[in-house]
Formats: sequence, structure tokens, C-alpha cells
Amino acid sequence: MIRKRIPQKDDKTIWSLIVLLLLPYARLTHPNLRVNIAYVRHRLHRCTTFVAVNGRRAPSGFIALRPEKKTMFIDMLAVHPRFQGKGIGTRLLEHAERVALQAGYEDVSLWVDESNRSAQQFYVAKQYEPFHYDRTIKCYLLVKQLQNRRF
Repeated sequence: MIRKRIPQKDDKTIWSLIVLLLLPYARLTHPNLRVNIAYVRHRLHRCTTFVAVNGRRAPSGFIALRPEKKTMFIDMLAVHPRFQGKGIGTRLLEHAERVALQAGYEDVSLWVDESNRSAQQFYVAKQYEPFHYDRTIKCYLLVKQLQNRRF
């Protein structure tokens, strides 16, 4: 099941997923990067965040969406390693694409770290295409056109 984030229920798990799965890649480019849960909560406050929950209703993954001028931007996506390969990331991504279409966006964009090969492969398999590479942050901007798509 995918539902909207409930901060008091979900933020500790989201924080742990960020620390486990996202920060290690970010720190390859910015070794002195300091992030705390207050910063993450502030960042999530600017987003609409959805969580995938398992049978025990514990979050197994999340996706944070931030609308920008012409695109729906995926700020973060992470699935706990125990649940990877079970379609949860795909369901979260498809949910985000539906939300973007319903809001009138024609594409979805995201940044992925150059060193995160598994994430790159995942997004390319979902028809996200490289649009730009930023040498400063060593990340690719990937974009998926949504027009005329059905879910």
C-alpha cells in the first residue's frame, strides 16, 4: 500500500533510509556534507511524500515529490534493502508519475549520482533518459516525458 507521509510515524524510518541509502553517494562528492533529521524534515516539508508500507504498516520505502515550474521533480526515492527487488520502487515511481499527470505535468525529473549505477539502471529501465550531467555535483539529470501515457 502507498499512502501519504505521516511525519510522526514515518520520519524516523525515512531518515534511516536516507542515511543508509542516499547519503553515502552524496558524500562521495561532498565528503564533509552534514545533514540532520531537522534538515530532512524541512526538505520533506517542501515536498509531497508518499511511503510504501508492508503488512505490519511499517514504511519499506518512500518517494518525495516537489513540483517545479514545468516538471514534477523527484527529490528522493529509497527502498529498504530488505524490500528491494520486490517492485516497491516501481510502484512508488508509477504513483509519482500518476500524481504528476493528474497535476498537469508533462514530465518527471530527478538527479541521480554518477556513482549510483543501480539507481541509474533502475531509472533507465523505467524510460528515464539522461538530459544533463553536472560535473560539480557529479550527478545526471534524468527526465521522463509523461504525455499520452496511461497507468
